[in-house]
Amino acid sequence: MKVLSIEQMTKLKELGVDVTPKEECLMYSAVGGDYELMYGQSVCEDDMKAFNLQDVIELLPAEIQTNDSNYYLVITKIAKDSYISAYDIDLQDGSMNEVQFFSNDVLDAAYQMLIWVIEVGYLKTNTDENN
Repeated sequence: MKVLSIEQMTKLKELGVDVTPKEECLMYSAVGGDYELMYGQSVCEDDMKAFNLQDVIELLPAEIQTNDSNYYLVITKIAKDSYISAYDIDLQDGSMNEVQFFSNDVLDAAYQMLIWVIEVGYLKTNTDENN
């Protein structure tokens, strides 16, 4: 099963996403000092769940409503080895616009979109709640 890297998970944690393992799962654990991917029950407060595609998609809003537009999430394969994650924006004047990320890996395309959604404030995180 493909999961986000330790660097990607660390970035999400820094942005305030709850990456705490809550049950037996694939996780990054700092057993012996270096983070290693393992399956099991968390035993250390520094353990981070290793998000897979389903975890990332569940964090992404299906629709984002703003004062002048609605954003609709689209993740699709656009070529043999190319994926796109996009929010199609239906502006009130009827025009369309997109925020989009391309990758050869669907998980990476979804991850890039998740970072964008957090950074522009469309997804509330623990950091937002503490400020």
